[in-house]
Amino acid sequence: MRKIFMTVMAAAVALSLAACSAEKYGAGVDKKIAQVKVKDIFLDSNPVGKKVTLKGRISSQCGSNGCWFVLKDDTGQIFINLGPNNMTLPPRMDKEAKVTGTVYPAQGELQVAAEGVEVR
Repeated sequence: MRKIFMTVMAAAVALSLAACSAEKYGAGVDKKIAQVKVKDIFLDSNPVGKKVTLKGRISSQCGSNGCWFVLKDDTGQIFINLGPNNMTLPPRMDKEAKVTGTVYPAQGELQVAAEGVEVR
């Protein structure tokens, strides 16, 4: 009986840990890059070329092959381009995501070229 209980407990712990882990795409999130808010990018006087880490929710996403998404936090939203680093992301609408990437201008807006993404 004790052996069955221990087996069930081990399975429950493993499932709990799996549920807490993030799906990683690309290089993953760079822990050395300080996390900023979306507004910080737009308020920066010279953000182009800077590497940033952002956290928010995926508010919209490319429907065909997951080549981009829009990340929204409590301060704004920004376009995340996965194409420059040949990444794709399966449908993850309304999921929490962390992104590390480089800020660049495109089509008159600031965007982030993702190098790594983690989704929970």
